[in-house]
Amino acid sequence: MLTLKDNLEFVNVDTEYIKYLHQNDNEVQYSSIGYDEKPFLGMLLLNENMYYVIPLTSAKKKHINWKDRYSDGRFLVTGIEQRCMITAETIYKEIGDVEHIKRIYAAIDVKKMIPVKDDLFQTVRFNIIETDSEETKNYKILLNKEYQACVKIVDDVIKKADTIYSKQMSTGKVLRFCANYKQLEKACQNYNVQK
Repeated sequence: MLTLKDNLEFVNVDTEYIKYLHQNDNEVQYSSIGYDEKPFLGMLLLNENMYYVIPLTSAKKKHINWKDRYSDGRFLVTGIEQRCMITAETIYKEIGDVEHIKRIYAAIDVKKMIPVKDDLFQTVRFNIIETDSEETKNYKILLNKEYQACVKIVDDVIKKADTIYSKQMSTGKVLRFCANYKQLEKACQNYNVQK
């Protein structure tokens, strides 16, 4: 059964491991263009004695047309913000309010979750410190907003993740656009041999 380890944690998964998993299952989110510098950020879950990470995807224009949640395990990570705080790059939905919008921080696709060993990820710390650059401060502010929004939906995300995982493992049927968890768990177990 998938659960939180303790509290909700954001983690960054090793890029070489993500490349390796993508070679085993192309549903693992990785592209040779731009992904080497891009962190694989996600929500950490525990499944018996194996960790799973559900990736957080940066907000994109296409997400404006998404519902807040879908029965197939897609969720938007959103928050209400003042309209005066948005920029040209902000992805948001109108909510019929002159002063506020629903900002889309990220999207979650539970079907793309991956198994990971504890030496292949690092907990993301997003407390702001004095030596942070302005860019780093802004990124940490965004991460804090994403985290607070995820806390509100984490129980629904875990429930959906557990349902999808359990169904795939019991039936052996891998749904369209879904990672193959059994195959990825085997790849995860074999990864240390290659290191």
